[in-house]
Amino acid sequence: MKAALITRYGSPDVIRVADVPKPVAASGEVLVKVLATSVNRTDCGELVGGIARVAYGLFRPRRQIFGMDVAGVVEAVGPGVRSFAPGDRIFGMCPGRRNGAQAEYVCLPELAPIAPLPPNIPFEQAPICEGPFYASAMIRGLAVGPGIHILVFGASGAIGSAAVQLAKICGAEVTAAVEPRHIELARSLGADRVVDSTSSDFRKLRNRFDIVYDSVGKMPIRQWRRLLKPGGTFATTDAGPRGQNLLAWLGALIIRSTKIRIPVPTRASARPFVAELRDMLAEGRFRPVIDRTYRLDDIVDAYRYVRSGQKAGVVVVVP
Repeated sequence: MKAALITRYGSPDVIRVADVPKPVAASGEVLVKVLATSVNRTDCGELVGGIARVAYGLFRPRRQIFGMDVAGVVEAVGPGVRSFAPGDRIFGMCPGRRNGAQAEYVCLPELAPIAPLPPNIPFEQAPICEGPFYASAMIRGLAVGPGIHILVFGASGAIGSAAVQLAKICGAEVTAAVEPRHIELARSLGADRVVDSTSSDFRKLRNRFDIVYDSVGKMPIRQWRRLLKPGGTFATTDAGPRGQNLLAWLGALIIRSTKIRIPVPTRASARPFVAELRDMLAEGRFRPVIDRTYRLDDIVDAYRYVRSGQKAGVVVVVP
């Protein structure tokens, strides 16, 4: 089969598309023919390695095929599998400690965070789980709901666009902060208010929000502090410029403050969340936001585009 191989850390130039042995479903596994996957910020971070090499592999990546999001058709099942059968349309996320979906086939445990794909969702709109999964950790961890006014900064990205939709589903009042080119997208997601994050209007906002959620890790501390109500909470998905959010979070832990949060979803929550997202997709309550689609042969270009920081929503890769 064809796969995007990454055998060392570096830039997208280290990625090569090559033929590798097709995997075989072992006991308790399903073999999935991949019809769509994605390239996301997590993949790009793993490609570089950095301080996360402790988890990814000190000298080279422990796995050679990346790709968390997956959508495809079950081709075969291993002994003991009861939940899926050949021909089933599925979507979800690949476990992080084994080869991912940036290939023509992937083997997944039956109990991985995968679920039947609703018939109304095309494969090309289905490899979207990572962003909503991270956003859901913030929604649950901060009890987002009616009466909560939340600002989502970077509301056009995979995590941010999901956060806007999930917060609205929960009944919160949502302000989306985006760059000018993404204003119409943010409005279409149901935000109560959309503000240009580069404008003077945004810089003049003061003490309005119960929660400020930086979904891209780019807000200076002085910026989110002026936006929070007294007793409000800042949450982020990222260490921030020069690691400032991580340092501030560690300081908050020392003084036992909940003003700064870095909500991280648990592995145990992944499978139930994918099942919940399946229902939201089937009922039309959640909208996939797809930026561009690349062929697997052109996946190096997909990585370069994601690393540029210009994407909105998800960058999809198809065979």
